[in-house]
Amino acid sequence: MVYCMRFNLHIALMLIGLLCLGTACTGFAMAEDYLNTTTYGAYPGAPQSVPGQTASTVTVEKTVSSVQTGKPVIQLGSGGRTSSTVSSSTVTAVYTNQAPPATQQNVLLSYDVQTAPPSAVYYSGTTMSWTAFAQNFPRNSPAFWVASSSGWSWQANCPAGSWIQNLMYVPYTGTMKLYEFYPDGSVKLYSYGFVSPGYKYIWFYADTVGRHISLFTLFDKPSNYLTIDVY
Repeated sequence: MVYCMRFNLHIALMLIGLLCLGTACTGFAMAEDYLNTTTYGAYPGAPQSVPGQTASTVTVEKTVSSVQTGKPVIQLGSGGRTSSTVSSSTVTAVYTNQAPPATQQNVLLSYDVQTAPPSAVYYSGTTMSWTAFAQNFPRNSPAFWVASSSGWSWQANCPAGSWIQNLMYVPYTGTMKLYEFYPDGSVKLYSYGFVSPGYKYIWFYADTVGRHISLFTLFDKPSNYLTIDVY
């Protein structure tokens, strides 16, 4: 009798233990599901989930390393658009077929205007004598001319293969850049660094038939532009 009671008590304790173990396992499973649904990534080292975030698209524009971009870097307006048509202007540039020394090509040179003043200068919509120009020129803006048969002009023509002097007035010290727009729409850029004030000149080479338009900037302030028609 005593043996049977002990056996029944042992079975009861085992059943209670199994019941407790089942309850604990159920609790652990529920806890794990809760963690997965509410606190995912909340512990150190867990993968970080960012709901709703999509991969951003970065558009990289083409970087042009060549100065020949095919497009003007400065808008000149309708009067300054390049064209392959040669102007009917009768103003002829003062040119030479002999190339200047290599040390003077693509180099900014000083011009002694007191020793060799032009016969006339185009300014403010009219051509005036050097004396009248010197008295009226305010000398506060960059100015650009081409040496021509009528003096310093804003437009001239010349044969291909010739060399021409382009004159500049630099009103103050600053960084200078020169832009040459070719008949095909390409652009050449020349950087001269810091330039001191005064009259300067460069040699222009008529290497391509068609209309060439040039201007320079001083601290990004543009001069007037020149039109040279090469035939």
